Amino acid sequence: MKAGYLSVETHQERPGLVRLALSADPPGIAIPPQGSQRLRYVARFNDGDAALMHAHEILRWRLIDVQSRIYRVTFERAIAAVDALDLKHRGVYIDPTLSDTAKAEIATTTQHFINARHRRDRLFQLAGYLGIALLLLNLFALSLK
Repeated sequence: MKAGYLSVETHQERPGLVRLALSADPPGIAIPPQGSQRLRYVARFNDGDAALMHAHEILRWRLIDVQSRIYRVTFERAIAAVDALDLKHRGVYIDPTLSDTAKAEIATTTQHFINARHRRDRLFQLAGYLGIALLLLNLFALSLK
């Protein structure tokens, strides 16, 4: 388990595509952005590999290139996916040029991802309770014979 920095990057020549990058050191943040590559968000995780794996789990259906970790998704949705992870992390950088609309979309999508995770967790918990109830019912039925 190694700490790492998970970042969301965009590129002018690839509109609509986002790259997730994992690094051991904080990425260089150039303000104003230089070149066509742009850093949109950086978060520090206590376990960088797990963070990358969980972010991929959320965005997996949008994957374009597994080696480069490029996804066909808006950068707002990618930021929300990283921010919604249920792993200890803190946001280190967010693009200061983001509009209020983009920030609102990130907040809404982050909450959507968190709510979906909670629903999934409750479903598995319910399945566990039903399994225990069936076992107890079976044990009770056997004890009556």
